[in-house]
Amino acid sequence: MITRASSICGMGDALNQRAFLVAYCKQKNIPRENIAVYTEKHGWMFQGMGFRMGLFRREFGGLVAYRNFGFYDLPKTCELDELDQNIAKNAGIDYSFEMCVPLPQYRMPLGILLPERYITFNTGYGTLSGKPGYVCLKSWPKEYWAQFVARIGVPCVQIGGGPGCEVIPGAINLVNKLTITQSAEVMRRGLFHVDMEGGLPILAQHLGKRSVVLFGPTAVQNQGRSFNLNISANVCTPCYEWGNKTAKRLYALKSNLPCGAKCMSSITPAQVIDAINKAGWLERVPKIDKKFFI
Repeated sequence: MITRASSICGMGDALNQRAFLVAYCKQKNIPRENIAVYTEKHGWMFQGMGFRMGLFRREFGGLVAYRNFGFYDLPKTCELDELDQNIAKNAGIDYSFEMCVPLPQYRMPLGILLPERYITFNTGYGTLSGKPGYVCLKSWPKEYWAQFVARIGVPCVQIGGGPGCEVIPGAINLVNKLTITQSAEVMRRGLFHVDMEGGLPILAQHLGKRSVVLFGPTAVQNQGRSFNLNISANVCTPCYEWGNKTAKRLYALKSNLPCGAKCMSSITPAQVIDAINKAGWLERVPKIDKKFFI
C-alpha cells in the first residue's frame, strides 16, 4: 500500500496530499485504492477513495512520516515545509494546489431543511481557535460576518466546528452539528462557500465547488486557487508562510495581537459583497473546470 502520513497537517493538507498521490498512482499505473492518507493532528484519514475521520495512530501502525514515503532519498537538510515539493520533484509529478480528485460519494440524505438557494460559510479554524484568550490571525471579525450575512441577499448556512467557531446572528446555525461528510453534502448543495484560507475551501474544491477565500497572514500567490474568488486587502506583507523563518505565530492572544491583524480587519464586508456581485456568483456559479481534476 502506498501511504502518506504527517504529524503537522489538517484536512486541507490531507486533501492536497491525496491529489498528489492519485497523480503519482496514475503515472505509475497503480490502483488508486492503494492510497492511504493520515494526519496525527486531527485524525483525518483517506483510505482508497473513501473518507474516514477520528481514527487513532495505533490503528495504522504501518504508516510512516514524510521522509520514508516511497523510495526517494530526500536531503537530510530538507525543511519540513519543502518536503511536498521535493517528493513531487523526485517522483516526476508537477505538484500543484490546483490538483483535485472528485468526492462524489458524499452525496447523502441529510434530514435537514435547507433553503433552495444558499451559501455556506465558516468562522472558526479548528479546535486551536478556541484556546482561552487566543485568536487565529486568519479570522475575520465577528461583526464583519454579521454585516456580511445581513447584506449579501441570500440565506447563509454556517458550518464548521470547534470552540472558536463564533455563531453569527441571522445565519442558519449548523455549527458543531454536522459530521465532515454531512458538511461536505451541505457545501455541495450550496451556491458557493465563504471562508478564510483553510481546510473547508479545499474540501469545496474537491467537491467541484468554488469558494470566496479571505486572505491575510498567508499570501494569495502561494495558497490561492485560480478558480476561487480570492480577496486580500494588501495592507501589509503576509507574515505567515511556509519556509518563512521570521513568521509570526498563527495563534496569538486576542488582547495582545502582534500587529492588530489589520490584514483581515481591512477586508470589509462591502468589499467582499461587491466582489461576489461583480463575479455574478449569486446568479450562476460555474463549476470548477474538469481540467483541474485528476
